[in-house]
Amino acid sequence: MSAHNPPRGRVLIVDDQIEILAGMKALLEAEGLDVTTHDSMITLPLVIRDANPDLILLDLSFGALSGESFFRLGRERLLRKTDAMVVLFSGLPLSQLAAKAEEFGADGVIPKSDDTMQIVARVKTLIKQHRYLRIARERTAFSDPTRTASAPPS
Repeated sequence: MSAHNPPRGRVLIVDDQIEILAGMKALLEAEGLDVTTHDSMITLPLVIRDANPDLILLDLSFGALSGESFFRLGRERLLRKTDAMVVLFSGLPLSQLAAKAEEFGADGVIPKSDDTMQIVARVKTLIKQHRYLRIARERTAFSDPTRTASAPPS
């Protein structure tokens, strides 16, 4: 892949409403993003590993296991193989959604009630921010003289 063609952003949408999955997938793919959809919390860890997303849009309301269980089971354990951002994507009022995000340590919120093009723009912005943060962390780790890996001589 050349420097002129950065990798496409990867989004995992987790929701039990098939219409929302299909609609959001179509909109985000039209914007050049790679999208994986999933409608179950039970097999989510496997899907996260396979999709390796930059961003997970996570609905909180499910029949069997809720999105809240994602956080109660341990975000770090479930995201062990990826550094994806987790954004709550719900029909809850914004104030409730923001409170849940703070309670669970989510990286952000996107209400389903937002205009669809605002949702798409927000997803793209979050992916860009996530990539910039990843690059900054990598540069910091590389330039940190206290890191344990052996560094090439100066």
